[in-house]
Amino acid sequence: MIISLIMFATILMLVMIGVPIAAALGMTGIVAILLFDPNLLKGAAFTVWANATSFILVSAPLYILMGDMIIRSGASTRFYSGMGLWMRKIPGGLLHTNILACTILAAISGSSVATAATAASVAIPELDKLGYEKKMTYGSIAAGGTLGILIPPSISMIIYCGLTSTSVAECFIAGVIPGLIMSFLFMTYIGVNALINPAIAPRRSSIVKITLKVASQSLLDVIPILLLAVVVFAGLYLGWATPTELAAIGVFFALILLAINHNFNWKTIFGSASYVARVGSPLLFIIIGAQIFSFALYTWGATQELTVAVTNAPLPPLGIWAILAVLLLVLGMFIDAISMMVLTVPVIFPIMTGLGFDPVWLCVAVTLLLETGLITPPVGMNLFTIQMLAPGSTLGQIARGSLPFVIILFIGVIVVTAFPEIALWLPAHMKTPVGP
Repeated sequence: MIISLIMFATILMLVMIGVPIAAALGMTGIVAILLFDPNLLKGAAFTVWANATSFILVSAPLYILMGDMIIRSGASTRFYSGMGLWMRKIPGGLLHTNILACTILAAISGSSVATAATAASVAIPELDKLGYEKKMTYGSIAAGGTLGILIPPSISMIIYCGLTSTSVAECFIAGVIPGLIMSFLFMTYIGVNALINPAIAPRRSSIVKITLKVASQSLLDVIPILLLAVVVFAGLYLGWATPTELAAIGVFFALILLAINHNFNWKTIFGSASYVARVGSPLLFIIIGAQIFSFALYTWGATQELTVAVTNAPLPPLGIWAILAVLLLVLGMFIDAISMMVLTVPVIFPIMTGLGFDPVWLCVAVTLLLETGLITPPVGMNLFTIQMLAPGSTLGQIARGSLPFVIILFIGVIVVTAFPEIALWLPAHMKTPVGP
């Protein structure tokens, strides 16, 4: 136990002085293995090789590529505008569009930051022009963006599955109903606030005349993204294809959108490929570093000792989960989502599964807690993303707008804990995937 605490403290110290999380994990793990038994480096090498050549992990860069190509095609921007046309007349107006559009965009991006950035770049200028309350505008975009790591495909879920050998398809499907519930709760909060204080979303300024031509154009803008989201969900649920195969199909679909929108050229392709290299490579190195670190913890016996100690503690399983959930919530305020996952999941997973919790349910619950970290200072990535795209805004202003949504997310964790079937019902009824 003392060794494990020293290892975690070493990682935190290295990260604080600017060492990349992947290197901090890997170096700490290698040093710990060398101190215990240098011969076990062969076991660490085997673990790295097994994960680096995993077919499942191929889906991560493919989903990143798909999302970036769709953004570059302009289809996501038109999708947001098309959705906005139908939301203008209800209480809350275009604020609902922020949530609803992010819910669908999350199904093609796999990234919360990318989802929030897409919505913010279109929504903020429009809502400012219409006189919407800035705090609510920023909060709704930040909260909507968090759905990017809950609704499939999810890069965070892929990393969780890579660390725990859990089914990616089942975890993806498990995130659908909780994601829709969170979207509904966000929209309910916005609607109630708009009824109490109509000034946050002026309705008269939002009303436009919907002609047949305008309606037809909005549907054409919405259909491509909606169709891709349906294909991904149907492919996973009905077992038509594996998550990796669906990622490849999504990339092909994105290429078609680029061609339709006259953006299919070498500059765009090279830009997307470069983006994947910049974003995807660090993710894979983080996974490798986390596996070395986990192997070192296992080698020292820390994982087994901690699991036995916690499972034998005089607390009910839900009490232990409550403590771990609060710990994750606090850590999320200071550590980015991916880093927190690779640091905590190797320790939390054996504890929770040892207590009888379902690994697929745990993926959804941990992801919900990760979402809160995305919109809480000082390291809320969605907050910084919106600040960059909203000239004149302050981090404090955006954080205050996001606070009610943080509370709603934590309520979502409580609901999923009280009713685990919310996450497990769909995976229990899905058809067996055709491959890994």
